[in-house]
Amino acid sequence: MLAGLRRGRPRGTALVAVLASASLALAGCSGSSATEETNAGGVSIEYGAPKSAYVDALADMQPVTLAIQSTGPKGSATGRRFEDYAAAVKEWSGGKISFEFTYSNGMAAPDEVHLALADGRLDIGSVMPALVPDDLPAANAMGDLSHLGRQTPVDWMLQWHGIMLDMAASTSDVDDEYEKHGMKLLLPAFGSGAYMPYCTDSGTSAKALKGRGVASQSKVQNAEADALGLTPSSISYAEMFEGLERGVIDCAFSTVTGAALGGFIPAAPHVAFAEDEGFNSPAGTIAISLARWNELPLAAQQLMFDRLDVLLQANFEGAWENTAAAVAAVQKAKGEIAPFDEDVVAELTAVHDGVEKKVAASEAVSDGQALVDAAKKAEADWATRIDGLGIDGVGTSYDDFADWYAKGVPDLQPYFDALWDGAMGERRPA
Repeated sequence: MLAGLRRGRPRGTALVAVLASASLALAGCSGSSATEETNAGGVSIEYGAPKSAYVDALADMQPVTLAIQSTGPKGSATGRRFEDYAAAVKEWSGGKISFEFTYSNGMAAPDEVHLALADGRLDIGSVMPALVPDDLPAANAMGDLSHLGRQTPVDWMLQWHGIMLDMAASTSDVDDEYEKHGMKLLLPAFGSGAYMPYCTDSGTSAKALKGRGVASQSKVQNAEADALGLTPSSISYAEMFEGLERGVIDCAFSTVTGAALGGFIPAAPHVAFAEDEGFNSPAGTIAISLARWNELPLAAQQLMFDRLDVLLQANFEGAWENTAAAVAAVQKAKGEIAPFDEDVVAELTAVHDGVEKKVAASEAVSDGQALVDAAKKAEADWATRIDGLGIDGVGTSYDDFADWYAKGVPDLQPYFDALWDGAMGERRPA
């Protein structure tokens, strides 16, 4: 089981005793400018420590039950990330931290999760910044750059998450605005695959795409659609199936997960992408109530942060499970996942150049140009990193994905070590 795995590498002394007052002082000094972050003090656990170190550190902690909301039904591929994460935290805390689940956004709608975290209805949930751009402008500026990275199924998951987490670590603006709204940002971004247009008819050229209606999920996707001659419509995920079936739209921007779970591939089995020029990919985040977070001992905060690797592992596994289902559905419907013609790639590149210039000049973050520079650097860095991690599957195409997936998900520990050695390590409570 994922919850029983030892995550990270041991690094020196596992458990460092600190005075509660010192922990509080350090936490206050390291908190954002938006609010003074604290914790309940106690010992500090070094990253890479075994489960016994966390259990011992939390032995005297008063048990706590956290209200958590899953985006999917119980046991689903999309909900697994929340369930595996909760199970891991409970086990590694020696049962001191447990969870009460609400499934399928049953407590708060996707555009209200940030409010539910602030007012105490939820303790942990997935916030979608693209749904609340006025409240989270810095997170949306970061999300505007989410087209970066290779667009093949294995590479996207590895490189895209590295890019987004590096971007978040490069600025305090995103964390600050979350805390301003009563939330502590645990995971700045997670996604379930590259966005691509799923269409009722085949076509990979600008001429073939012109005039088609497409369901769009963000302002940047609207701009991408306009550049390709598509007519964007704000149609929710739940309405895509009916829209495609009834001919209200001809295409839908979606991830493989959205397409597989939405069941609309038989109506729209013609998919296109550019390997090195993606579409905007609105991401989810994981946040916890700031008030609840500040009540937890430091070791509990570190545990909840360190076991985000379990959440990411489950997220990757779920995304690839859905990719396999989507590829099979496309083939069954006599469709294809084909490369765009060069004219489409050129249009997308021009749009993204404009998006990057807009973010650079934006007042949503304190230094827009620095954010763009960090994003481009992260894209280059993670292209090199994933090639050098020795993870089987890097470079796998959609055509070859079924054969790769049949072998089983490879060991991703080298990838998580790379994340925690960098951006995630910088964010770790200390």
